[in-house]
Amino acid sequence: MVSEINSGSSSVVTALDSRVAKVDKPAQPAAPVAQTSSEVVKLTDLGSRLQALTQSVADVPAVDSKRVEQFRQAIADGSYQIDADAVAEKLSSFESMLASGPQGG
Repeated sequence: MVSEINSGSSSVVTALDSRVAKVDKPAQPAAPVAQTSSEVVKLTDLGSRLQALTQSVADVPAVDSKRVEQFRQAIADGSYQIDADAVAEKLSSFESMLASGPQGG
């Protein structure tokens, strides 16, 4: 990358600056698309339900803040109990799954 530093100024100008398009706005507005046919797209009942399900999943937060706070409180007051046998069993089954490789192939 070629750079030029202007003396007396803190700006740096690169050779690529003049060729890079702005991402925040399109170079030219899109021309309206002329509709030449009378085709209509209709979603099936399954498609409509899938669209609604996709939206409802997108609306669910990735982290259940209320549950996280419950765990934090239980750890802080000493009431959180760890089941060592259950942890060991889960680790063992996880390692077995890793050793057996992907299923079906």
